[in-house]
Amino acid sequence: MKISEQVAFVTGANRGLGRHLALELQSRGAKVYAGARNPDSVNIPGVIRVKLDITNPQEVAAAAMAAKDVTLLINNAGSSTGASLLVGDLDKIHLEFNTHVFGTE
Repeated sequence: MKISEQVAFVTGANRGLGRHLALELQSRGAKVYAGARNPDSVNIPGVIRVKLDITNPQEVAAAAMAAKDVTLLINNAGSSTGASLLVGDLDKIHLEFNTHVFGTE
């Protein structure tokens, strides 16, 4: 596979590993869609920013429609609330599970 011939979609591309993956793909010549809950938080010139919360089926469908030419998907989206499964806030626990377990369906 030649990265320079790929069209990549990186979820969670606004920071951390996702940002670095998007930068590296772009530096190797790939066209890159950069998905994030807040696309304005993606500060990589030249990528195509896409609003995407992987726990929202409507946003997933809209992202798929916007990026029909994708040949490589890196599903890196995540969340880190720090909520304890035993005594944590239930909304935060749901966010963690919806993102990390169910969001990749």
